[in-house]
Amino acid sequence: MKEAELRGLVGRDLAQEEVERAVALLLDGAVAEEEKIAFLIDREERGITGRELAFFAKAFRGLSVPMGFAGRWQGRPLMDCCGTGGGGLNLCNISTGTMFVLAAAGIPVVKHGNRGVSKRSGSGDVLEAMGLPIRLSPEAAERSLRELGMVYLHAPDYHPAFAILGPLRKKLAAQGRKTLFHLLGPLLNPARPFIQIVGVFLREHLAFFEEALLLGGCRRPVVVFGADGKGRALGELGLEGEAEIRGLDLPEAKRVLADFARRRGYEGGSLEDALVASARESAARLRAVFAGQEKGFVRALLAANAAVGLAAHDPSTSFGEALETVEVLLDRGIVAERLRMAERLAPELGRASGSWAHP
Repeated sequence: MKEAELRGLVGRDLAQEEVERAVALLLDGAVAEEEKIAFLIDREERGITGRELAFFAKAFRGLSVPMGFAGRWQGRPLMDCCGTGGGGLNLCNISTGTMFVLAAAGIPVVKHGNRGVSKRSGSGDVLEAMGLPIRLSPEAAERSLRELGMVYLHAPDYHPAFAILGPLRKKLAAQGRKTLFHLLGPLLNPARPFIQIVGVFLREHLAFFEEALLLGGCRRPVVVFGADGKGRALGELGLEGEAEIRGLDLPEAKRVLADFARRRGYEGGSLEDALVASARESAARLRAVFAGQEKGFVRALLAANAAVGLAAHDPSTSFGEALETVEVLLDRGIVAERLRMAERLAPELGRASGSWAHP
């Protein structure tokens, strides 16, 4: 009966109640694996809509480890900054670096992430390479947010339901299938941030993720797409080439970025300058930028993307002003001090979390 029920959801768009039932059946060990695979392949081949993706995200978020806070922190809107991944570029971890800049600016950040899948260094990898604990209990996460103004939530620990689907996802990945699970990551933050910035590798994902975020309850979604001068998508905002931002009224962002690069001496950098071979290298590059020792293309990308966060937090701030604020935070060592604070607190957060983390 359950197999027939899941089979009945194939071949058509699904309402929210049907998605909730589909998730329950996917997690049910009594349902045959071949029926689950058929359902997921159907979703992939039909092309999931932003609306359906929001429904799937809501269903899985409902199964996540509960947090002691959501949406806001001490009256201020929480922010997440992440990318969809999947571009295959081994880019220095810009969005993870952005977390430190935003926290240094006084913006509370709850970054939801994972280890690298299609790249050598995911957010969890680079933070671990910095010597920071990534598997924090909800209590330790709250302390991190209280004392540092930022926290990283390691997705596998906060979404135990996904462990059930692990073998199934591996089988589909071995077939070269990209299922709806490859799109869900940015939508599953259990802290449900008020503001969310998502970097995408495909232009058509601008409207797609904006719709999914809005339907999922995000009050201020911002989706960015950037490409370099050769047309290569970055999954982040760049300083030259294409630059599109959905969710903020920044019509002259491309011109402002070009002017900023010229005035600050960032012209002439290339994508190759920001590629890394490992999480350790990415961590070293971010440390160097924070310390004022590296002022090239990685710092330029960090400034551009952190400025989007500042503008999203305070829409009255112009993009040019936001870029200059980031430069001041870096030049005055305020971002470097935020990292030092995290390093000092790291042992206590690790001990407080103990063996909490899910295997």
